[in-house]
Order: sequence, then C-alpha cells, then structure tokens
Amino acid sequence: MNPRVRYHKRKPVDPRLSQKKRVVIVAAGFIAGAVAIAGVLLVVYQALGRSDFFQITAIRIEGCQKTSKSQVLEYSGVDIHTNLLVLDVDEIRTKVESGQWIMRAEVRKQWPNRLEISVKEYAPVAMVAIDTKLFYVDRDGKAFAEALPPEEMDYPVITGLSGLEGDGAAENAKTLKYALGFISYASLGNLNLPVQNISEINVSNQNDLVLFLVDRPFPIRIGAVGEALKIKYSRLARVLSWLYRHKKFGTTEYIDMASAAEQILVGQDML
Repeated sequence: MNPRVRYHKRKPVDPRLSQKKRVVIVAAGFIAGAVAIAGVLLVVYQALGRSDFFQITAIRIEGCQKTSKSQVLEYSGVDIHTNLLVLDVDEIRTKVESGQWIMRAEVRKQWPNRLEISVKEYAPVAMVAIDTKLFYVDRDGKAFAEALPPEEMDYPVITGLSGLEGDGAAENAKTLKYALGFISYASLGNLNLPVQNISEINVSNQNDLVLFLVDRPFPIRIGAVGEALKIKYSRLARVLSWLYRHKKFGTTEYIDMASAAEQILVGQDML
C-alpha cells in the first residue's frame, strides 16, 4: 500500500510585507551603527576633554579699563587648567557680563589652547541718587554700578527719583532719560553751559527738572518732562551767555523757563 502523499500549497509571500521587513532590518542596522559611532565619538570626546593638548595655556583679555584683567578672569571662572574643548563660551560670556562695569563680552576660542575675552564697559555720563546711594548711569539710563569713593565722581547728579524698579519705575526711567538728554546737549562743548558746569538736576514734586550749576548753584527751572530739550538747552545757554557778558551772573537768584510760555524769567538780587 503506497502511502498517501499530501502536497500543501505554499502561500504566496506578500511583496509589500517583504519590503517592510527589509526596511525595518536596514533601519535597525542603521540605528545600531549610529549608536555605536556615537558611543565611540563620546569616548573620544571625553578623552580629548581630559587631554593636555587642549588645556588652556594663555588667556588674552582686552577692552577693560575700569575693570582689571584679574577681575575679568575671576568673573569668567577660567584658569590655565581649563580644557578648551569642553569650555562653553556662552556660559563664560554670561559670567563675565555679571561684572558691574561690563556691558558686553565676547569669548573666542583660539585652537588648540588659547582663549580670548573681549569686553566693552559701560560709559558713565552721570550719577543718579536712589535712596541714600549714588549709582553711575550711562546715556541710555542704565544704572549699572554704585559709585563709591575713591572712584571718580565728577559727574552731574540726578536727584529726586524714587527708584528705577517697582512702582513708578517706568515713569522714573522716562524722567531719567529726559535729564540725560539735557546732559548730552551740554556734552557738545557749549562754553556757556558745558557738562562740567552742571552740578545737579533735581526732579521736583511737580515732575519739573531743576538744574543747579557748579559755580553758582541757584535754581534753574527747566520745565516738565517731554518739552523740547534742544530748544530749552539752546535758550538757557544764550541767557547764561548774556548774564556772563553783562556781569549779571553773580547777582542772579533764579532762572525760570517753565512759568511763562516763550519767556524766560531771571530773578536778580537788587540789593
């Protein structure tokens, strides 16, 4: 008796399924290869990060005047043992810019083992009195550092502002910039009203600016914030010129540029 032979018909393979399998295999291989390469690169990177070849041997610091190079170096936290490869320039820049006088910093790597730090410092144009302290302020109204003796303090002082933070900060900042605008015109070199002769600009309770000169501190009421500064400065310089030329400056008690429109009132001591 012959055994019965059964034949099973093989099911056809779906070509789309086969294609998917090949894609999966290739993708898995690619991922595995990428992971392996990344691992090797990480090991190499860590090894180079500990290598003496990239260890910083020189740091060049430029652009600082008020801040010493040693202070900049201290802010950066970098030393000659730091590895240049793993150094984060953005982090170093942020650290350097934490210095009170540092407005902006740039940090550059010079391969294989040198670092350059370039800084730009704030340029004070005046001092502003906040509470019982004086702060240097730049032309943009940035109060950046407390003024402490024996530092140079020969700048016009802006007084009467309650503060540059918290309630009223925006209004005070606007007033401060207005006062700084007047000082900027005085910095242009007019001999009758140079910046060196401005002692104080006070912000009164009525939000008027009152100026006091160095050589004779009688009040000069400039007026409210928002009025044309260039015109006010030019008119005041002409009035002072007239007072100097006619020898009336020594008997002047006040100058009022705000009480009457298109007029400047000059009070004189007639005794």
